Amino acid sequence: MNRLDLLMDIFDFNQLIRKSIIHDIMNYKAPFISSQVTSGEYYYLNLTPSKNAAEVVVCGGREQCSPSYRIERKNFKFYLIEFVSSGYGTFTLHGKTYPLRPGAIFCYGPRVKHIIETSSEHPLLKHFVAFVGTELVNLLKTTVFMKNQPLYVSKPFRIRNIFESLIQTGNTESRNRNALCGLLLHQLILSTDDCAIDQEAAFSPAWQTYLRCRHYIERNYLDTATVHDVAVNCFINQAYLSRLFGRFADESPLQLLTRLKMSKAVDLLNSRGLLIKQVAEEVGFADPYHFSRVFKRVYGIPPKAFVQTMKRID
Repeated sequence: MNRLDLLMDIFDFNQLIRKSIIHDIMNYKAPFISSQVTSGEYYYLNLTPSKNAAEVVVCGGREQCSPSYRIERKNFKFYLIEFVSSGYGTFTLHGKTYPLRPGAIFCYGPRVKHIIETSSEHPLLKHFVAFVGTELVNLLKTTVFMKNQPLYVSKPFRIRNIFESLIQTGNTESRNRNALCGLLLHQLILSTDDCAIDQEAAFSPAWQTYLRCRHYIERNYLDTATVHDVAVNCFINQAYLSRLFGRFADESPLQLLTRLKMSKAVDLLNSRGLLIKQVAEEVGFADPYHFSRVFKRVYGIPPKAFVQTMKRID
């Protein structure tokens, strides 16, 4: 075997080892992660934190619970914050059982006995983050988390986005990854404290109607032309729809609809090489000139200039 063949064999072997390591990391589950899930995405930062640490994000993720999901713990080592993105279930803490529904967020400490159980008909989809550290615990003590019961938030999609940012950051190789996740955890705790609402408001018809309308827009934005269409399909008055978003959201229904459409338009312009007219049709604009005006209002440049800029970057 000549030197070139030997080097190629070494290269191929190293590539195989690298792929194997990446596969193991992507499919790894910490021992305390429940197997009663149908799918999940996790990140692991520090599973053996120092007892004297000031603040450490241990791990976190998102998981779709199986219909039979039920966990009962009493020796969990870390603090946990969990958030219900969809589905229903119950949370038992200190012998008292609380209902869980979308928008619920709850926290429990190390070695605190608790039970989480899902509805079999509507299984929980939940996000979580595990952490330890005196500074984080002291921060928790200044917030509504110290009520020791599930909270509900008036801005659930803001909270969900922070959890998703934690997953993305936690799975991105970076020398600042741990520190960035720590900042996101601070943001999560403080944002929850800012937008927590009482149980009565969370179970109110207005809150449930807002969630239903928001879910409708997120599922159907490509086929929805106007806010009036949203109101009609959600069986409410358009003015009432706007009031709901003013009460519970950081944006109007039109802003949400436009943001989702323009975000999809950027993906299409980047990845599929479509004409601007075709992209406009894909995101629900019959008039490509109207689409271009809206795109420029959102991103500061027309779609044609955006495509040219992306080509120069490539």
